[in-house]
Amino acid sequence: MFWRQNTNKTVYKKSNRITHSQFQPTAASVNYAKTLLTATNASERQSVGQNLLDEISRSLSIPSPLLNVNDKRQNHSLKNGRLARKTYGTYKAGKITISNKTAIRESILAPKTFLDTLLHEFMHHYDYEVLKFPSSLHTAGFYYRLGDITRKLIG
Repeated sequence: MFWRQNTNKTVYKKSNRITHSQFQPTAASVNYAKTLLTATNASERQSVGQNLLDEISRSLSIPSPLLNVNDKRQNHSLKNGRLARKTYGTYKAGKITISNKTAIRESILAPKTFLDTLLHEFMHHYDYEVLKFPSSLHTAGFYYRLGDITRKLIG
């Protein structure tokens, strides 16, 4: 346990120091991102989202994560009948999963929220594959890198 705490402190500090990504957008990646800002159908988001992940990964010379967009509502929990927690997406071992419907109302996830979630989960992949971190932590540096990629794709 002590080793893990020590490792996470080291990763945390390194992650905080890295505020920009190595990603340089291509015309194709920008096009896929813009298409996702209008897509609402789960199968279209699956296809275009995977193309975006493939293009970003290709530009970084890393393996592309596999995307799964399900047409189910977000995993969530209630406390006293109210929403206590919801999961927008997950990243695990090279796989990104995103639900296409909101937790309570089961309405279609807003396009910007979908894209933000996709890029957030990709940033975990980036931390493992590009930065070679043993864990991907939600540090200030993580969010700076995420913002960097987002700005490069959609301004």
